[in-house]
Amino acid sequence: MPDTEYTVVLRRVRQIYVVLVVAGTIGFAAQGNRRNAASFLAGAAISGASFWLLKRLVDDVGAALEGHKPRGASMLVHVFRLLLLGGAMFAILRVYKASPNSLCVGLLVPVVSITLEALYEWIYARA
Repeated sequence: MPDTEYTVVLRRVRQIYVVLVVAGTIGFAAQGNRRNAASFLAGAAISGASFWLLKRLVDDVGAALEGHKPRGASMLVHVFRLLLLGGAMFAILRVYKASPNSLCVGLLVPVVSITLEALYEWIYARA
């Protein structure tokens, strides 16, 4: 995939992600439960950070394959990514008494964003 197409796809995924986060937060808040809305927003933030860190990992691996030296701090973050995100989820669930169901729905927002982008590309390629 050329670099410009990669950038366009990532931009569309980011736009879909933002729309889903706003719609989900409004939807949970409309139910009258601010804790569920905050839990959804926290889950979406954690999964968004995970997606961003995975994108950085892919970019770093691509740079390493081209002969560029990866940053040391960046590699350390990649190694501890799951521990950092798991710790954030633990704190949100235990300390703030967040709703696990809403948090899990929020964690799925990037997956839905990528799926919708894949469907868009599939339909657009057929047209």
